[in-house]
Amino acid sequence: MVDLTVSVSDKVAAQLAPVREKLPELLAQIAQALSPDTALVSLSLQMNETASISPAYTEVLDFLISSPSAQEIADFKVSAQTQNRLQDLLEKNRESVLTDLEQAELDAFEQIGHLVVLLKARARRLLS
Repeated sequence: MVDLTVSVSDKVAAQLAPVREKLPELLAQIAQALSPDTALVSLSLQMNETASISPAYTEVLDFLISSPSAQEIADFKVSAQTQNRLQDLLEKNRESVLTDLEQAELDAFEQIGHLVVLLKARARRLLS
């Protein structure tokens, strides 16, 4: 096993404190969720870019920072506003009229969806 040192703000450190023991496992899940051609080093840059493109990222991150229980994770759904935005993007995609920015936002939804599916599966295993 390799030791990895990461510098984060005091605020982020406080938010991560409840899951400190699980950080190696969470990082492994994130690394596994990334496509093979995506370097782990670029994850932070991608998340910052995507968070500014997609409010859904912010919504999911805010939920996770609240230290939800396994049941809350299993029950989690994005807001109706976010669901409506996804439906709009999917409709534009079907009509082949997405702008580059909208395509990036739709790609972000796909990434978020994959992460949420992994989190929910994990939560359901803990609950059973």
